[in-house]
Amino acid sequence: MSRLDSPPDAQRSTESRVESAPAVRRAGRPRDPMLESAMLSVTRRLLIEHGYDGMTVEAVAKAAGTGKAALYRRWPGKSELVIAAVRALQAPVVVPDTGSLRGDLLECARHYTSGHEEAALVMGALLSDATRHPELGKAAYDAIGAPPAAALAAVIRRWTDRGVIKASAPIELIGGLLPAIAFRNVVMRRTRLDVGTAETLIDGVLLPALTAGQVD
Repeated sequence: MSRLDSPPDAQRSTESRVESAPAVRRAGRPRDPMLESAMLSVTRRLLIEHGYDGMTVEAVAKAAGTGKAALYRRWPGKSELVIAAVRALQAPVVVPDTGSLRGDLLECARHYTSGHEEAALVMGALLSDATRHPELGKAAYDAIGAPPAAALAAVIRRWTDRGVIKASAPIELIGGLLPAIAFRNVVMRRTRLDVGTAETLIDGVLLPALTAGQVD
């Protein structure tokens, strides 16, 4: 029996199988992770040199040795490119446990005094533009600023639970001093917090305020 002579139900079944067959997709060119890393690195460099408003996707593509189309295949616009470049700097921060409050605070401060120079400069550039581009400032803080601040908060909570830090201390306010001064440095001076200032801040302000002058 020919297809024309087939029962209607059989014809519909055959047509349904044909219509539901998945289309065969042609494999595209795999993305080059080294090129993508170069794009993000160039983005950060141009961001530091020219600021967000001064850098362009075209300049990033040229410096990375590729075309704008290659960037737009990965990121829909400049802000998404910059956010990806910032997030690529994110790294886990270990909560120190040296055996003393002062030692832990000094270890927390090391992130701000000897951390990645590029990260500090990128954060400074984006925080400077945060009023015009708040989403970029938030991305910079979440990727670069939040992890060390969370480690410092964890240290303060630990020593509060151990009874070394007085329960009445304004912990949130005091704990925010070190990050705030470090951020001021990267925004105003485009440099990291120096070791001497960090130690003075810890010994002269944080420890007395947290322990009422009794250093562990």
